[in-house]
Amino acid sequence: MDRTVKVICMISVPRLRLLLALHERGTLQAAASTLHISTSAASQQLAALGKEVGVQLTETDGRRLRFTEAGNVLVDHAYALVAQIERAQGDILAAANGEVGGITVGGFATAIPSLLIPAAGLVRRERPRLEIDLREVEIQQGLSQLGSGELDVVVAVDSAGAPTAEAPRFSRASLGVDAFDVAVSVAHPLAGNRTAALASLKAQDWVSTAAGDACDQLLHNACLAVGFRPRVRHRANDWLAILALVEAQMGVALVPRRAHLPVPGGVAIVSPAERIQRHIYAIVRCGATTHPAISAYLSALTRVVNEQWPAVQSTHDVPCADENSGPTA
Repeated sequence: MDRTVKVICMISVPRLRLLLALHERGTLQAAASTLHISTSAASQQLAALGKEVGVQLTETDGRRLRFTEAGNVLVDHAYALVAQIERAQGDILAAANGEVGGITVGGFATAIPSLLIPAAGLVRRERPRLEIDLREVEIQQGLSQLGSGELDVVVAVDSAGAPTAEAPRFSRASLGVDAFDVAVSVAHPLAGNRTAALASLKAQDWVSTAAGDACDQLLHNACLAVGFRPRVRHRANDWLAILALVEAQMGVALVPRRAHLPVPGGVAIVSPAERIQRHIYAIVRCGATTHPAISAYLSALTRVVNEQWPAVQSTHDVPCADENSGPTA
């Protein structure tokens, strides 16, 4: 048996996961936290991995660890090895038809009633013994839990921390777009209009979500695209609170159309003349799409989008849905 075969046989998969967590999180403490182990245990596991492969994988750089050239090479192989293990696990489960067990799915708040629950309903009708747990998560929390195995699917919007289509650890599938409308008080001059140009709201106060999150960035990008910076006076993370502020004539707001929000009587919804939208997609670990339960849920998500989300109609296109915006509900 040559040395290459011996190394492959000796490498511990949990230690490879630790190596990848260190590569993605940047510090041993953060990697250990992701895997729910102590920092000292992580240090011991990393040292043991170096002994398994027979080379030094990291070196001290101030107060941080830096990968050696050999360490970087192992990281590249580790992504492929872990993905192959995911595929193997999925294939084994597929052989058993995937009718039992369970998966856990995370997503942003408004995706839960509009996407996650309907998809779960479809899967449960076809596979009644399959359990599906749903959680509200933000993108960074969701990716961390996806990497550690706590989540199996994450439904997210474009974000600075989201993986690209070429990311080695995760894969993503587009679920379409969610258009945004403008919410105004019924006392607003535009309340009786079906559509309005965004530029006509230049002088308005705005109600937005948390500073810098996806919806807040989408608002700023949309307004900047038509020549002005929105004057945000009020912020809230709950859409009902945002609509209450609009109803009280505290400002106007962009609201997601797909969320099916209960609109108060004192609020009117106006369609912007420009297309304002966010891209929504599902993220899974590379290789995990062969897992029958995960595959079934992804298929159900696609069916919900195709059957319940008609194509977005608008008169103009504005490149306001920033690919680097952060997540929100």
